[in-house]
Amino acid sequence: MVRWSEYRVSHPLPSVEKAPSPSAAPNVRQRYDLPALIDMALQNHPETRLSWEDAKTAAARVEREAASWYPKLTALAFGQYFKTSIPIPQSTLVSTGVGTFGGAELAWTLFDFGRREALDEASLERFEAAQFGFGRKHQEIAYRVADSFFAYQAAIAKVAAAEQTFTAAKANADAVNAKLSQGFATRPDLLLALQEQAKANYDWQDARGAVTQTRAALTTSAGLSPSVELSLIDLSQVPLPDTLAPSVEKIVDQALEQRPDLQAKLAELRAREAEVRKARAEYWPKLSLKGSIGNQYWGDVQTDPPSRRHYSSDNLVGSAMLNLEWNLFDGFERRGAVDEAEAKRRAGEAQIDSLRLEIMRHIWQTYADTKTALEKREFALALLRAAEESYAATQESYRHGFSTVIELLSAQKDLARARYTEIDSRADLLKSAAALVYAAGGGESP
Repeated sequence: MVRWSEYRVSHPLPSVEKAPSPSAAPNVRQRYDLPALIDMALQNHPETRLSWEDAKTAAARVEREAASWYPKLTALAFGQYFKTSIPIPQSTLVSTGVGTFGGAELAWTLFDFGRREALDEASLERFEAAQFGFGRKHQEIAYRVADSFFAYQAAIAKVAAAEQTFTAAKANADAVNAKLSQGFATRPDLLLALQEQAKANYDWQDARGAVTQTRAALTTSAGLSPSVELSLIDLSQVPLPDTLAPSVEKIVDQALEQRPDLQAKLAELRAREAEVRKARAEYWPKLSLKGSIGNQYWGDVQTDPPSRRHYSSDNLVGSAMLNLEWNLFDGFERRGAVDEAEAKRRAGEAQIDSLRLEIMRHIWQTYADTKTALEKREFALALLRAAEESYAATQESYRHGFSTVIELLSAQKDLARARYTEIDSRADLLKSAAALVYAAGGGESP
């Protein structure tokens, strides 16, 4: 088991009932470790807010689909002036007047052969997919922060190593110059030592430039401007994984159960299956209830030829009916809708199979990388110890005249490379462990 739970890139699926915390400005007095940096990134990164809004959109869609189960009540009101003409023997009866109506209309779908159930299920499944997507986005941001954090810390460590190499190169050049003044060294020996000193200075400045680049990558991965100054713990203070789970198959099985992006794809597949049922339900009728009630008024009704009086009426009127609506032929539109829905369902199944293969490939790769990094770490430490001992012995031998300047400078270069190798091995081990946890879906340390 890789004991790296403190820095795992997991995050529980958040509730969309609560918005992400407002952006947290970095505290200039705080010395950030990786968990604190990830926490700040999850509050600041725009992608967190974007995924949260996507989840809220899916939740609103659920509420919208649920509205189809309720009756719809509509207020109605209209007024009119009318003039009608009715033929009568030897004349035409013309009537004029005004009419108004005010009331309410109720429409309620009683039975639709599963259309609403299918739409409800599809919206709920997509809401669940959005929640899983929210969780995976948190894991992705956390992984990016961890990866750039280790790269930045390695760059800082290389600056310190390059400075040590420059200091040693300057000391060696001074030693050669002292021997030259005593007649125990040659001018070419001094020039060679000065050349190595210049190269060490160049490497030192180059390492400083790499720090600027990796710091910009780190701050942007945390959702901050590259101009923000962060105080971070040293790479040597980050605990290293020491062992690895013996079974990669177990990690794969856990990942196939808990990877949020795979769970999101499964939820989307269930939503598409619901859409297939909805498309098939369109072949069947719908039964609904409709009714209205209101006040109807007719006033100032006159006729021509005129009658002895004007007419008016003020009555409460209403209606109620059961409607059966059945589309018998639509030019094969419904058949096309079913074919489209089934094709999307099959495409969803293929996407899931493809993602499963990608998950297995990613885990096998990151598992192998982590295993290799653990082994390389041991060799890097042994190499550094040997290079330090070799350089110290060669330096001592040179002072007593038993080694040449070429041997001294060669031992110096070997030590510089060993220092860089040790730094890279530490950073690679941490980055590969983070990648393995991310590939496994952010569960307990794989």
